[in-house]
Amino acid sequence: MKLMEVFEQSIKKTLEQQPDFNFHRVHIDSDIMVICSYLDTIVDKEQIQKLILLPLMDIRLDKEKTHQEKLALIRDKLSGVSYSTESTPGKWVSNIMDGRCVLLIENDNQGYMLDVSKFKHRGIEEPKSEKIVRGPGEGFTEDIMTNISLVRGRIKSPQLVFEPFEIGQTTRTKVMMAYINGKASEARIQTYRDRLRTIQTDAIFESANIEEWIEEKELTPFPRMINTERPDVVSAHLVEGKIVILTDGTPYCLIVPVTFFQFFVSAEDYYQRSLISTLLRWQRFLSFLVSVYTPSIYITLTNYRQEMIPSGLLINLAAQREGVPFPAFVEAAIMLFMFELLREAGIRMPTVTGQAISIVGAVVLGQAAVEAGLVSAAMVIVVGITAIANFVSPSFSFGMAQRILQFLFMALAVCLDLYGIFCGTLLLIVHLVSLKTSGEPYFSPLAPLQPNRFKDTLIRVPWYKMKRPKR
Repeated sequence: MKLMEVFEQSIKKTLEQQPDFNFHRVHIDSDIMVICSYLDTIVDKEQIQKLILLPLMDIRLDKEKTHQEKLALIRDKLSGVSYSTESTPGKWVSNIMDGRCVLLIENDNQGYMLDVSKFKHRGIEEPKSEKIVRGPGEGFTEDIMTNISLVRGRIKSPQLVFEPFEIGQTTRTKVMMAYINGKASEARIQTYRDRLRTIQTDAIFESANIEEWIEEKELTPFPRMINTERPDVVSAHLVEGKIVILTDGTPYCLIVPVTFFQFFVSAEDYYQRSLISTLLRWQRFLSFLVSVYTPSIYITLTNYRQEMIPSGLLINLAAQREGVPFPAFVEAAIMLFMFELLREAGIRMPTVTGQAISIVGAVVLGQAAVEAGLVSAAMVIVVGITAIANFVSPSFSFGMAQRILQFLFMALAVCLDLYGIFCGTLLLIVHLVSLKTSGEPYFSPLAPLQPNRFKDTLIRVPWYKMKRPKR
């Protein structure tokens, strides 16, 4: 059976019901038939008309030439558009779904996959989830090729490598693993290459789907990959020897491996003076401690350790709690839960409405709860401080881990007093020390101790003293 007949049969089985499918037969000089097929919603129809159909219809064939010479003339007319050849009929339909125009020439044993794709994407905009005061304003888009160009625009080294993968039996999503040869560990590159190849799923729509497949499987609330939509952050991590995974259809890419202390680092730290950057990092670290420990310490002091509270403050707190029907733990749990509801409502609602809900909910409900005697005014202050401290985290996923720890430490405080907080802290440190990401200790450079990497953890030394350690 001729290849053109095979192709037509494949089309009838798979694409003839698609409303955007186009199938053209063109006779070149009434001698050779050509079939041109594509989906007009994902191709540039102007290019097809200008660079393919019109040049083919203008061809005049010399009757004395052999068939191979005629084929060569037809191929020359396609020089205005990049193409590849494919002799396997089963892959022709796949190329059409990728936005290519498939061209078949009578009595030719291969098909021509012409790249005329034109997917609709939004333009380059400022990142919405990683705001900074000073620094580049470009953010990734949903188009993976645009994202690659943004990275290559910052790293012009030929050692920068993008390895392609196609994941998802149904979606066939393009995924790229990026690294710099000579900086990233070969063993680590092979590890993530193998993990990406072993993904067996029907669909990949976002980098979070990739993250769940390739991360280590230990149970932990802490993220072990950084997700970012900033090209400057990706470029900086690539230069440090990290591996970056980009996914088509999402502006967020993954960076591995990652350590605990890197979640206190913001892109803006490298655009401010070293002293200012160091102070900001310490502020984030202290905010982490405030967010995790404030509710549990308040519960411990009011329930078990009243002697540690100054007399005047203790009398004031006792007066506030008079008539409150719930113990401090229930108070804190209710208030934190209500705040989580307000947070979710603010995120899901339209921007203007969401801001109004957050402000009205925090002010009105808090004041009404105090006046109704459901909670004390001190508890509203504690929950407010905790919530503000939680927002300081540059990473949303790390902020979620902080909120989980809040409730765990509150439960330990109400059950075991200060001993519960101390035991919880010890278990937390043991847990952090035991975690690894592709062989990288999660709590480094403190465990194991690596003094040569202290220059860019909780402190940032000036650039002229900075020397990136080999990973």
